[in-house]
Amino acid sequence: MRRTDHSRPRRRTLMLAAAAVLAVPAVAVPAAVAAEPSSSSASSTEAADLPSGNTAYRTLADYEADMAALVADHPDLVEPITLPYPTTSGRTVRGIEITTNVQANDGKPVFVDVGMHHGNEFPSGELTMEFAIDLVERAAAGDPYVTNLLDRARVVVVPVVNVDGFVRGRRQTDTNTDMNRNYGLGWLPIPTGGAAPWSEPETRNMEWLLSTRQAVVFNTQHTCIQVVLYPPLQLEAGPAQDVARLHTLASEIAAIYGPGYDALPSAEDYETTGEAIDWAYYATRGLSITTETCPDSGVARTYQTQVLDVYDEHREAMFTALETAADPEQYAVIDGKGPKGAVLRITKSFDMYTSPHLQPDGGTRPTSFTTTLESDLTIDNRNGKFEWAVNPSYRPIPAYQEDGVRGFQTGFYEEPWILTCELPDGTVLQTVPVDVDLGETATVDLKECRREFHRARP
Repeated sequence: MRRTDHSRPRRRTLMLAAAAVLAVPAVAVPAAVAAEPSSSSASSTEAADLPSGNTAYRTLADYEADMAALVADHPDLVEPITLPYPTTSGRTVRGIEITTNVQANDGKPVFVDVGMHHGNEFPSGELTMEFAIDLVERAAAGDPYVTNLLDRARVVVVPVVNVDGFVRGRRQTDTNTDMNRNYGLGWLPIPTGGAAPWSEPETRNMEWLLSTRQAVVFNTQHTCIQVVLYPPLQLEAGPAQDVARLHTLASEIAAIYGPGYDALPSAEDYETTGEAIDWAYYATRGLSITTETCPDSGVARTYQTQVLDVYDEHREAMFTALETAADPEQYAVIDGKGPKGAVLRITKSFDMYTSPHLQPDGGTRPTSFTTTLESDLTIDNRNGKFEWAVNPSYRPIPAYQEDGVRGFQTGFYEEPWILTCELPDGTVLQTVPVDVDLGETATVDLKECRREFHRARP
């Protein structure tokens, strides 16, 4: 197994994977996962080559205990997230945020990493959780490479997004919906697509997560083929506007996992609709990828081959994703000077569309839905200066439109961020539209806010 020394930053190079994708069926359900409580971490005393020392798959209780322990042991580096919507069966979906001085609302660029859209793809949750533990332990030990990255970027981890499916050891949610066919952009009413776009609380949780954080990179971890995918999901949509950036990141990650891995648009693997990465990219312009890991053809799928044997490569791949999120060329910046203690908020709302489908009135047309992006920052510097890493205000035009699918779009919507400067109680003191593109910086003039803030808070 290849090991990588992350004691200092390494230069990232573009490497293209050349081998064919291996199409293999989903992983079998370990018997231990079907019941929630039994602890895997206590089931073996054998040392394992993982940050946690685990040698078997976690239960839901294990995941929640591991995240709670990271929060309790490292409150300066880790804080908990509770996603807003309980699952169909009433379970809570939990995650964590990791960065230096984690409680500061400081506007760092964000890497969002999630596992188990499909509840029976157990290695996807394990790899996601282990990377979180690895990051925190290395930062706590003073690893300069990791400390530097966490000084510059924030990592959001949700190891199990489909909690009901995981507990039952099956792909779908408890409404028998594949949540990775339920995202609104390009959605179709296929048998596992859900009753309507965004019908599932699990999918709405992910909508909330990515709508409230400026995710420069979003990775959804899966099994079990050897491929790294990026938008679009359908061939008639044509290439994404940022195909070069998407392919560069996917290719680097694929090459790290090994020569059998490929990087390609999701539609070239197989066509589908309503997946996370399409909506995430076309709504936010964040680099959105699906990373699938799997043993080589003919190798048995065990905890050893799917988690232990791949973790060193997975760690390097996720460091590459985090480095990309921290790269100023991959996001935009809003900066300026405002009153210390003020809250800055950026918002934008816009309509998006499903694929055309049969409507209750008998017609065939797309269904519209509104996406609202909203993030905030608190000005903490005594001198009032701030620098906020955001996704560009220029949003790629998707193929899915009000009148149907119009593929091969090359342009961007020029939709400014609407920035408000507010008192902590939400009173708006100034509103400024901000246009800023990839790699650019927009400086905002907040004189009015400074004046009104001091009048309101003498």
